[in-house]
Amino acid sequence: MLHEWFELVLEKNKLMRYESELLIVARELELEDHQSRLEQKLREKMAVDDNLKDEMDLNEEDEIFIEMMKVVEERDKLVSALEEQRVKEKAEDQCFESIKLSRGYQLSGI
Repeated sequence: MLHEWFELVLEKNKLMRYESELLIVARELELEDHQSRLEQKLREKMAVDDNLKDEMDLNEEDEIFIEMMKVVEERDKLVSALEEQRVKEKAEDQCFESIKLSRGYQLSGI
């Protein structure tokens, strides 16, 4: 019975990790799309001759660039969060493995 419980805990943890990873990847894809649209918009603005731009046009370019930098920073944070999550998961797995071995349970690799 306890053996089955350990198996269920491992499966639950695996599914929760997968869900968390999918959420991070989905957010990263949203940001990638947003960054791409901002880059396109900035290219269009910059294609106009500087002599034809007024102060508002220049400010818009600056705002787009600032927004792009924010998106890049957020994407970097997501990559870091995903890496931290993987390190934490590895530590949890090792801890769980230690508990399992100390009690003499042999679990299949999930």
